[in-house]
Order: sequence, then structure tokens, then C-alpha cells
Amino acid sequence: MSDALALLWTPFLVALCLVGIHTYFGIQVLVRNVIFVDLALAQVAALGTTVAFMLGHAIPSAAAYAYSLAFTLLAASLLAHTRNWAGRIPQEALIGVIYVVTAAAAILLIDRAPQGAEHLKQILTGNVLTSGLTELSAIVPLYAAIGLLHWLWRRRIVSASRGSWLSEFSFYATFGVVVTSSVALAGVLLVFSFLIIPAAIGVLYGNQLSRQLAIGWTVGAIASAAGLGVSYAADLPTGAAMVCTFGAALAIAGLLHPFLRGDARAASRRLLSAGRIAFAVLLAASGLALIAQPRADQPLLDALESVAPSVRGVYLNARETTVYDDANRSSARYRLESERLNTMEVRSRAEGTALDDVEVRRISSFLKSYSEMRRGEEFVKREVRSRARERTRWIIGGAAILLALLLTLGLLPIRRAARVSALSRSASTFTD
Repeated sequence: MSDALALLWTPFLVALCLVGIHTYFGIQVLVRNVIFVDLALAQVAALGTTVAFMLGHAIPSAAAYAYSLAFTLLAASLLAHTRNWAGRIPQEALIGVIYVVTAAAAILLIDRAPQGAEHLKQILTGNVLTSGLTELSAIVPLYAAIGLLHWLWRRRIVSASRGSWLSEFSFYATFGVVVTSSVALAGVLLVFSFLIIPAAIGVLYGNQLSRQLAIGWTVGAIASAAGLGVSYAADLPTGAAMVCTFGAALAIAGLLHPFLRGDARAASRRLLSAGRIAFAVLLAASGLALIAQPRADQPLLDALESVAPSVRGVYLNARETTVYDDANRSSARYRLESERLNTMEVRSRAEGTALDDVEVRRISSFLKSYSEMRRGEEFVKREVRSRARERTRWIIGGAAILLALLLTLGLLPIRRAARVSALSRSASTFTD
């Protein structure tokens, strides 16, 4: 636990700074209805970094940041002009063009670079896990100054109405400076998540800017901590794990909204009905797939068997059950033996008593043999299961389709009763 805290506390502080400034800008982006301007500016900043990289500058350097900032300010000037075109061409379309063109230009530039793929990956996902106090000391004064500027000139800069070119440029330029600094730390995908998702949740649950910011900052902090924790515990790429965590937070907020801000009983009925329909469709599709291709993978049936192994007794006869159980026990035994040998080798290295070459070759030979024998037993299991499913496909598949039909038809009486109840209330109102 102490190792995790020592590794993650500075990236978490960096994430809090990014959440703080990007949630504010995200709300302004939603008000202006330019949702993908962050992606466009982030990609422009990435193009500037790519140009610097191709010219021989290191990515984490002052020169690369200068190139990135110059490209971003140029794009901010162009975006300030696009407000005048919005009457004939939607501004979002022009933002999309900027993103596509700059992304294509970056790909053309790094196509022949020796480490082009790694550079592209770093631009997209960043590496917030390696950020520390040096990065904090750089972004905290910058973000604080931009926040103070927006608070002092809030009526002029953040107005959603059509303002002058200077006010539009001020908004996009300050936003571009933030994006340029953030992309260098967190990458394009995570910066977009910081911008849109906490702001969207804040707007969903709050009507005033202060409440929207409070909700967005709280959700962003929790999602950042969860993403860093999942990345550390499961040894996953930090940026991608945090993006998925933010997406899960938005999904949860959307699912809870009807219950917290609407009619909870009606929302429960709709959710139950939707769940029944979805399960009915999945069941019918699984039944048809079993009838058409009984030897192919059957995800629903396999998942059901993993939860309740006794389900196999529905279509396996006594002889097939015996063969399947024997193969399953043998496969489990080979797996345990392989784990025991791996544990013994790891323990010997940890204790400083390394095995000699003969023992290493012997363990390697046993592991290879156990792996091959386990694959053989797994093949026997699959073959027994496939033959039994092929023999009973019409019965099991037909039963699944019939059950799906009954689940679907079971929704009709509910709808009919609701319709009758509504008509009776209308009639009583008319009578009164």
C-alpha cells in the first residue's frame, strides 16, 4: 500500500490540476457547442510536437513545447474566424476538418521516423504516471493565471454570444495554452476525457456554474483516483485505464439520473423492460446461432455453464459426462503442476539460490509437456461439448428461442394494462 501511494500521489495531484482547469473549459465548450474543439487543438499541439521531433528536438523539451504552442495559437486564430462562418457552415464541421487534416499531417511526418509508432502512441495516451513535482511546479502557476484571467474578464471571454475576433481569440488562445500543456503530460485521449466527461456530468446534475464545477471536480477527482488505482493494481497502461474509468463514470451518472432527478418508479419499469428485451434478443440470437453453427463458440451458453456447471447435464449423456469430467480433472492437475514449477523457480531466484542449467532445462521440459497435455485435454472437452450440442441443437436452440418469445410477449400485457389505465383516467377526467 505504501509503495502504491509513493508512486501515485504525484500523478494524482497532476490529474487534479488537469480536472480543475479542464472541467471549467469543458462547461464553456458545451455552452458554445464546440464539443470537439479540444480534440482539434490537442491534435494541432501534437502536430507541433511532431514537427519538433522530426527536426531533432526531444519531445519533453522547451523547443518542442514552443513549436506546439505556436501551432496551437495559429489554430486559435483560425477558430476565432470560424465564428463568422457559422451561419452557413457549422463550426463543428470546420473543427472536424482541422482535426482530420492535422492528424493526417502528423501521420505523414512520422511515417518514416525510426520510432514513429512509439511517438504516436505517446501523443495519444501520454504518460501521466511519470509526472511529478517538476510538472506540478510548471502547470499550477500557468493554470492559476489562466483561471484568474477568465474570472476577471469572464463577461468578455466566456460569453457564448458572437463576440469580437479579439474575445474569441482570447478564449481559444488561453484554451490552446492549457491544451498544449496538458497534452504533453496526459495525451490527446485523456485530455479530452478531462475536458468533456466531468463537465457533462456537472451540466447533467447542476444548473448553476458553481454547482456544475463542484460536481465536475468531485467526479473528476474520484474517477482519476479510481483510474490510477486500477492501472496500478492490474498493471495496465495508465492513460487508457483512466479514459475507460471516466467513461464508466459518465455511464453510471447517466443511468442514475432518471432515478435521482426523475420518477424513480417509472425509470425502474423502463429499465426492467429494456433489460428483458435485451436479454430476449440475446437469447434468441444465441438459440439461432446454436442451431446454425453448433460447433462454433456459444458465449451465452458457455457463460451459463461457467456459473452453473450442472447445466451441461441437460445435453451431455452419461458417457459424455464421464469423459468430460476426466478431461477436466486432468487439465486442472496439469495446470496445478505448471503453477508449482513456476512458483519453485521464482522462489529460487528470490532466495538467491538460482537453479543450475540442468534443473532449468528439466523444468522447462516439464512445463512444455504439461502445456501440451493440458491443450489436449481442453481439446477433448471442446470436442465432447461440441458433439453433444450438435446432437441437441434443435432442442436447446428451440427452447432458447421459445423462451425469448415468451419474454418479449410478456411485455405486452404490461403495456396494454398501462394503456387501459391511462384511457380510464382520461375518461374519468372527461366525465368529471
